[in-house]
Amino acid sequence: MEQSTAPLRTEDPRPQPGVFQKLGSLFRTYAIPEDSIVLPGPFHQDDRSCFSLEVPEDWPSDADGRSKIRLLEDGQYLGPASVTHDDIRTLGRGRYSHWGAKVYFSSSDCSDPNTNGRVYSIVPPAGWSPPTGASEWSDYASRRSDDDSAITMEWATEEIAAKALHAVDGPMFSVDVREDWPSDDKGFSTMLLLEDDTPLQSPHSTCDEILAAGKDAYGHWGQQIFFATSDGSDPTTNDRTYSLAYAKGFTFGQARNTPRSEEGLCWILDGLPPEWPCDKNGPSDLRLLEDGKLLGPAHAGHGDLRELGQGRYCHWGDQLWFSTSDGSDPTTNGRTYTVLWLDQDAS
Repeated sequence: MEQSTAPLRTEDPRPQPGVFQKLGSLFRTYAIPEDSIVLPGPFHQDDRSCFSLEVPEDWPSDADGRSKIRLLEDGQYLGPASVTHDDIRTLGRGRYSHWGAKVYFSSSDCSDPNTNGRVYSIVPPAGWSPPTGASEWSDYASRRSDDDSAITMEWATEEIAAKALHAVDGPMFSVDVREDWPSDDKGFSTMLLLEDDTPLQSPHSTCDEILAAGKDAYGHWGQQIFFATSDGSDPTTNDRTYSLAYAKGFTFGQARNTPRSEEGLCWILDGLPPEWPCDKNGPSDLRLLEDGKLLGPAHAGHGDLRELGQGRYCHWGDQLWFSTSDGSDPTTNGRTYTVLWLDQDAS
């Protein structure tokens, strides 16, 4: 049968909420704590990596002994706290101090918190509530609502018409896709192939692997997806529906490669889509989660990853350099690791 070279899609498909719940189980979210207050800025630059913001004067601060606030970046606690202002200015990397009516702080990677696109929030002292009536603080600081508290994967799906399926060899069929989607020959594809709304079980397979398996496998290579149905039947006659789902993210279980140990506490996952701008070019928009909890700090140095670990990670070229939260082996600790790509303009 002659294969068509025309792309399957000519426009972005409409979301289909009916499959979101099933697909959502593959991905997790992180939430900014409900008791925190979002800080919209702008933040005043003090010196080098140090920025400041004003807080209510009645909050006990480090000047009085020890502050009871906690400062967060994208839902992840910053620190260490209660450090000297000179250390914040020269060392940065999440250090902060609550002194009088101001909080002096640095971002996790010393970038400008006014322009790095991250959400900064603060957990006030226990028992504190905004004063009755309007105040400068209550005017510009607002509590995060549940609807805004999580980064979620936005799936889009499109059903594949039977006439768009092409027989290739034996149980293997193909379907054409747009050329601007990252595919397995460029790293690995984030696309899922669904049969009756259920993803086939073996993604990133080569044609030889699909033919050898004979069923339940697929791979995204160039502008085509090659696949065999869940039972090796003919998709044009088995009365099942086939569709593609794609989102800017994946679990490690969907990756073509298994994370490998690098040195010390550091692990590397190879094959990230090269279209994703990385930390070499500025702060990456990649986020890493462990069992639904955001890891970090992001953009960490490789030396800190090896020696300190504790969830630090870095997006470097087509690699994810990372550490687990407790130094355990990510290939055997039974946890789910999820990569999210937050730049909605990325391919």
